[in-house]
Amino acid sequence: MTKTDIPFEYQDRDLTIKALMKIRLQKRYTPDRFTFDILKSEYGIYAVRGSRGIPNSLREALKK
Repeated sequence: MTKTDIPFEYQDRDLTIKALMKIRLQKRYTPDRFTFDILKSEYGIYAVRGSRGIPNSLREALKK
């Protein structure tokens, strides 16, 4: 991350946003490397909802 808690006001029927963060891309993977099917079958990840811990096996795969 490069900056957090950037003030921002947005609201619609389904979503309210009060702050943003600015991030920097560190690495890019080919589109077929970490598909949702692969994340489910090989790493046990069924949803991506935010920053959380990741399995060690996925952490190591991301480092390669």
